[in-house]
Amino acid sequence: MNEFQFDKNTHVYTFNGYPLISVTQLMKKHGLSPDYSAVDPEVLFAAAERGTLIHREIEEYLKTGEPGFTEECAAFADMAEDMHLSKIESEVMVHNDIVAGTVDIMCTGITKDARTVSILGDFKTTTQLYIDAVRWQLSIYEALTGREFDELYAFHLVGSKAKAVQVGRVPREEVERLFECERTGQVYIPPKAVIPGDLMERAMAAEIAIKQAEAAKKSADEQAKAIRGELMAFMEREGIKSFENDAMKITYIEPTTRVTVDTKKLKEFDRRAYDECQRSTIIPASLRITIRG
Repeated sequence: MNEFQFDKNTHVYTFNGYPLISVTQLMKKHGLSPDYSAVDPEVLFAAAERGTLIHREIEEYLKTGEPGFTEECAAFADMAEDMHLSKIESEVMVHNDIVAGTVDIMCTGITKDARTVSILGDFKTTTQLYIDAVRWQLSIYEALTGREFDELYAFHLVGSKAKAVQVGRVPREEVERLFECERTGQVYIPPKAVIPGDLMERAMAAEIAIKQAEAAKKSADEQAKAIRGELMAFMEREGIKSFENDAMKITYIEPTTRVTVDTKKLKEFDRRAYDECQRSTIIPASLRITIRG
């Protein structure tokens, strides 16, 4: 008889008495999860504790409708209402013969274009959202459920801000290859992606055009700066505060003092005030392109 169990005290999954590796451990072992080695262990521990609390509150909210005390839970409740989430299953344990994990949420929702979709999701409470790691995590969960969902979401919850971030999926054959590597004791190596030649050529042309425009702007900025210097010296000498004609208007602005906060000194002087005054901003994905030669 096949028997799957989870020990809440040790956080160990077993199948027929044999321990299974968790999804988190699997991803870390094969280099698919974020590297937090440079982060202070105390900070990591505090973040993990708060993340666990938020997960428990959301699980309780999904069962009872009570939103709990954290801002994140309240923000998720509002988002769940906006997305019309229903038929919700939470904290669902899934496994195969080598790996197991617990899915945060499986449900249906309604998109902005009025489509009803099936959703597999995970709650993330870290300041930074690591899209590729979430993509792998949710794709592994999906494979373990034996189902195919319409959309995969990271529900990113930071304070009172909540955002549903749709992520792409890792091809099922790659997930199965990861499982097979774990079975055979090999380290999984992702396939090297190849970008189509025409797309690379267009990207190269666009970057070269930007470089040329930036060079022209730099030259124009230097020329304009020199001319502005001459204008300012003339207006100060002649006592002219404003001048205009049909083409342009020039206004002389008196020097002022700008006050800024030295964040480094503030952090050293009062760490609590520094932490309380911080605010998090979600930075969208971007590309850094370097033209060689």
